[in-house]
Amino acid sequence: MLTSWATQALAKDCIGVVAAGATPFWVQVEAGARQAGRALDLDVHFRGPSREGRVETQLQMINWVVAHGCKALVIAPSGPEIAPRVQQLAVSGINTVYFDRDLPGSAVRGVIATDNFLAGVQAGQVLAAALGGQGKVALLRLQTGVPSTSERERGFRQGAEEGGLNILIDTYIGDDSQAAVDALREQLPQLAGVFTPNSTSSRAALAALRRLGKAGALLHVGFDGDQVLIEALRKGEIHSLMIQQAHAIGYQAVQLAAQSLRGELLAQPVSVALQVKQVNRENLAQWQRAREFELSGNP
Repeated sequence: MLTSWATQALAKDCIGVVAAGATPFWVQVEAGARQAGRALDLDVHFRGPSREGRVETQLQMINWVVAHGCKALVIAPSGPEIAPRVQQLAVSGINTVYFDRDLPGSAVRGVIATDNFLAGVQAGQVLAAALGGQGKVALLRLQTGVPSTSERERGFRQGAEEGGLNILIDTYIGDDSQAAVDALREQLPQLAGVFTPNSTSSRAALAALRRLGKAGALLHVGFDGDQVLIEALRKGEIHSLMIQQAHAIGYQAVQLAAQSLRGELLAQPVSVALQVKQVNRENLAQWQRAREFELSGNP
């Protein structure tokens, strides 16, 4: 009996973290989440579907987290089906924190995410300023039903139109470069710029513009900063990237989940909205130095 009690006393609390995909953005989020786990002496079980938007996979991963005895969950909900499951978890005493995106009305203890609408507005303003407040542009969306990118797309439309731009193309391309080629080809002579709301759509549009011979000629404002996109930015094929605080999203979400696990939160859910950083060729080196410092162990 004493041995059993001692084993339980020494066991770490665990937090399950369920991402929405497996892109480099989520790799950075995972690094932040795991760093928080080490700092707080918690076990962090990180899982994520191989492709964005696999809500059925996320539901399976929630079951895995529960089966492993975790009493707190951090998840980037890929669809409304997550909310009823979160309600069930709350009834059974398992607290949930959303990160990267929100599902309003869910029974969560908090949300840590980029201010996605504002980020989209800023992207629209960046493109409008670069084009001198005039010109026709393309809004190449990711997919329906993804709250984070939908808000960025909505914000971009507002920022671009208020800045004087005309959105000539508004369509979904997902992560398909051929879909981007098909969307852009006929309207190329009229287009001055392109916006994409995440890393996979940004890479698809980049590949399409290269195939069409327009990479760098059309001003491309993309989102997130993986190695492919950063190199394209360095070469002048992308004008700007709106880069999220991925490491901070992971770190702060686990930190908040730990506080809920230990009864340190008030009843009112906590909401933290993080800002994006516009990165271009002029400030790229400075941004890279700051990211290296962050990844060296500073949340």
